[in-house]
Amino acid sequence: MDYFVTEYQTFENTERTAGIKARDDLKYIFLDCGINEIAIPGNTENREEMNAFRKLRQHFVIAKKWRESLKNLRAGDKIIIQFPNIEHSIMLNKVFKKLDKKGVEIILIIHDIDLLRSAKKRKKLTAKFRMKLEEINSIKTASVIIAHNKRMAKYFERIVPEKTKVVSLDIFDYLIKDYDESKFKTDKGSENAAIIAGNLRPHKAAYVYNMPDNLRVNLYGVDYEGEVTDKLVYHGSFDPDELPYVMNGSFGLVWDGESCDTCTGTYGEYLKINNPHKTSLYLASNIPVAIWEKAALAGFVKKNNCGIVIESLDELAKTLDSLDPKEYEKLKKGAEAVGQKLRSGYFTKKALKKCGIGDVD
Repeated sequence: MDYFVTEYQTFENTERTAGIKARDDLKYIFLDCGINEIAIPGNTENREEMNAFRKLRQHFVIAKKWRESLKNLRAGDKIIIQFPNIEHSIMLNKVFKKLDKKGVEIILIIHDIDLLRSAKKRKKLTAKFRMKLEEINSIKTASVIIAHNKRMAKYFERIVPEKTKVVSLDIFDYLIKDYDESKFKTDKGSENAAIIAGNLRPHKAAYVYNMPDNLRVNLYGVDYEGEVTDKLVYHGSFDPDELPYVMNGSFGLVWDGESCDTCTGTYGEYLKINNPHKTSLYLASNIPVAIWEKAALAGFVKKNNCGIVIESLDELAKTLDSLDPKEYEKLKKGAEAVGQKLRSGYFTKKALKKCGIGDVD
């Protein structure tokens, strides 16, 4: 039998962010494929507010919940787990090892990898030890790893056992509930502006606060703290299913770090190996993307002719100023073709087929 795990939380307020959108979309795609759901309850209170002893105790409590929920799995069963786990625990790798010994095939579909993103910022030995217990040891128990893209797949191929199969997702799907193309703005793309959607906090998107003066930008997301001008307009935050209908601009920008000249820092480096979910948002909304030339998804964008690859944001500003309507229409058609696939769960289903689950046209 084929199964997937859903972790449920009740305390976190994330409806105005994409924090759970990717996980929820995968859940609905799995259900659409006829895969059986196993629900695992989470904490009813935020662990960040607990003292050290209670935090440590939660690692054991969470592992026990997983053990109880998965105890009926048998040899030959397949279980899909979205990784890293929402409720992290240094004991989960032991749960996974027991399943592996039982003959259960563990399929980990990767969302983020702390080792590649946050590890560069953390110098404490305790943090490195925790990541080894939570990430590396858990990853090594998997029968299959579904990585974001081919670059990330190569990283996993270097650290997993030879028996572990590594599959590339290519890009995250993006479902739009009750999709209705007639609701899209009729003038979408007519305004020569870049779209930036997502977390707008200064520590996460520092480049937003240093935009070139000649670049028109429409901002959508939480916690924008900068000024609003005739070139830089903040439109507020929206539900992930509502956002595709309100965004307006020629290109959705996929950029990260502190600089507008190139993508820098921890987040900029991470862009070289991960699939930002906002890329899927733009394309599912039939909007071409403008992406950093060294980003992992730059090759996908060029191959599918669904956007442009840029070196700097100043280059984007010049591109918008001299945009050829016919060339833009070709990019828009490319975005629409990819968008149709993203809204149907095509790329997830394709990856699952490589794992021996389901089928895809």
